[in-house]
Amino acid sequence: MKRRDPIVPPMRSEAILPVPTRSGHKILPLLGKVGLTVALVGWLMSQADWAGMAHRLANAPLPPLLLGLGLSFLAVLFAGERWRAACRATGLVIGPVKALMLMAASLFFGQVLPGAIGGDAVRGWLTWKEGQSPGAVILALVLDRLLALLGVCLLLFAGLPRLAAVVPPDMAWMLPVLVLLGVAGFAAGLSIDRLPLPGALRTHRLVNAAFTLVARLRAAFLAPATLKALGHSVLVHICTLAATLLYARAIGLSLGPFDILAVMPTAIIATALPISLNGWGVREGTMVAGFALFGVPFEDALLLSLMIGLSVTLTALPGGLAWLALSRGSQSASGNAVSDRTHDR
Repeated sequence: MKRRDPIVPPMRSEAILPVPTRSGHKILPLLGKVGLTVALVGWLMSQADWAGMAHRLANAPLPPLLLGLGLSFLAVLFAGERWRAACRATGLVIGPVKALMLMAASLFFGQVLPGAIGGDAVRGWLTWKEGQSPGAVILALVLDRLLALLGVCLLLFAGLPRLAAVVPPDMAWMLPVLVLLGVAGFAAGLSIDRLPLPGALRTHRLVNAAFTLVARLRAAFLAPATLKALGHSVLVHICTLAATLLYARAIGLSLGPFDILAVMPTAIIATALPISLNGWGVREGTMVAGFALFGVPFEDALLLSLMIGLSVTLTALPGGLAWLALSRGSQSASGNAVSDRTHDR
């Protein structure tokens, strides 16, 4: 079955499943992630009182734990809706169930593969196999990733007053200022195709392709569906914050909602950085350091971070079933197409 525009560099099989390579430059980043993860997790484990943490968790009441896990699953639903809205903003039409399955499969591979980008590649590949335009799929992936980051940045600024109450203002504003600079730079980049550049440069093939992508991304940002996608992005992170609060209360921590709001957006941003294996170690270290500002002991903050990490893993597991269902559906559709062509002969 022919497909439009078969050359889709970001969707190569190498981007979906790790394959052996002779070039060391592809192995070194992975080794760096493994090294940092092992170092951080090893240090945290060596400092923790595991018997005390296990006792605290064993005595935690079950209802808030289950409710927190339920909120984590609810976050997956909102993430699926964010993907559907991002696709609509780029001209793709995907049903709610299909969008949820695509997002679930993406989250599953985001845990299995060394990095969230692998999960994005799987989602893009599966969406493309549904017969969608590869260019629009890539654009939707970029938009979805940016909106996920923008959503947590909004919560970062919402928690800034509480954070500024416990740390010096210059420290509290450090990350928000970097975010503002990044947003300003990105906004300027969206208008780069409107600069009065020389005609010879503008007509260059690569420059023209880049300007076309910028124009399409700008149009997608201005689409009405993008605002809806941003709302779902914020809801995803609110579910994570609410689950953190429930887990904290379950293990006896007296943290308030604004304490969670002051720490967790930074932890989410740090976890998203491609410097460790799926955020492990970085998330725990950030939460331990952040909640220490509010008087939370090391072991309690570490236990809380591990509970969040375990929730993320548990909510990603059903994505394996979603991937199998999507793969079988795609194979069935391909088989029907081949059968139809055979009968036409």
